[in-house]
Amino acid sequence: MAVIANTRDRIAIDRATIEEAQSAVQQEGAQGGTLVIRHPDGTEHVLPRGIERVLMNTLEALATNGSVSIGQMPEELTSTVAADVLSVSRPTLMKWAKDGDIPSFMVGSHRRFHRDDVLSHRKKLASKRQTAFEKLRALDAELEEQFED
Repeated sequence: MAVIANTRDRIAIDRATIEEAQSAVQQEGAQGGTLVIRHPDGTEHVLPRGIERVLMNTLEALATNGSVSIGQMPEELTSTVAADVLSVSRPTLMKWAKDGDIPSFMVGSHRRFHRDDVLSHRKKLASKRQTAFEKLRALDAELEEQFED
């Protein structure tokens, strides 16, 4: 199922909705719950895991950033789109492709990237950032201890 939101179909998100998303994320995380649709007649339908993941990721993005954008990404990405997904410049992406850091392929004279490779690389970058952040926090704590003495 594809949902397309154009200008007239955009959903306005107010502060109360963001707070509700934050509350829902906290409750779901603590209890490890399952998302269910309750119909007007009282019957319930448990959502499939894939849909649940999409909705929970949407709630988390909304709770964290106050906004969310949902769309379908094509299987084959141009270098410009792939760079945008990775939040890097196109020259940086092209260097990574040349160095073999991210798989790519040629279509005529243009370099293309598989969506799954780009998303996998984005996860790898996020993991590296998290590791670096944790190391920085540990170093900060260590320096605080030294200066407290």
